[in-house]
Amino acid sequence: MPGSVVNRGVIRFATFEVHLPAGRLCRNGLRVRLQDQPFQVLAMLLERPGEVVTREELRARLWPSNTLVDFDHGLNAAVKRLRDALGDSAENPRFVETLARRGYRFLAPVDVPGKGPETSVISNSAESRWRLFAVGFLVVILAIGFGLHVGIRASRALQPVLPKEIRLTANSPDVPVYSAALSPDGRYLAYIDPRGTFLREISTDESHALPLPDDFRVHRLSWYPDGSHLLAEAIAGKEERS
Repeated sequence: MPGSVVNRGVIRFATFEVHLPAGRLCRNGLRVRLQDQPFQVLAMLLERPGEVVTREELRARLWPSNTLVDFDHGLNAAVKRLRDALGDSAENPRFVETLARRGYRFLAPVDVPGKGPETSVISNSAESRWRLFAVGFLVVILAIGFGLHVGIRASRALQPVLPKEIRLTANSPDVPVYSAALSPDGRYLAYIDPRGTFLREISTDESHALPLPDDFRVHRLSWYPDGSHLLAEAIAGKEERS
């Protein structure tokens, strides 16, 4: 725009410098190649940082009224080349934001000659919205994960503890166990097989034959409540009295 302050010096934003009179764009002191139409789009956006520059305004600047051109295609191509030069993205813009069917807006703070840095007037830029969305998404994921963790622990706590089956004797099929009784404290197993009556210490897997009177054929065993004595029911003598 004639008389505009941005046409009389160097405009700075981020790591870029725009030399408007020379039509030159630099990044970290190195020139970035940019065609005339994308540069004109950048210049118009820098004239009004944070404000919407309409597509009609851009058309009036880039193409005279008597020019026959596919305006939409030409403007879209110019904005794309500008974004490529700035390393910007339409999906997550840092510099040039698209407002559908309206125009474009420059997002980054701009340092204008003779004035302090001008902060974009956009309170909720695309970058800010993206950050808020990312933080919100992370919070939701953490909440879901915590809920699943608590639910799994609760379900495990409510599940009944199933008994585990453990083999306590080493008898072969041809020497079956006729009867057995586990001590109240779970330390000993008294059992009967064809060879006699035995006491097995479960922690050591050691079995000891119990000395019994002759002709004393035990057929049932049980423990006293204190776990220190066994009660044996047997058939004794030739009369086979119980």
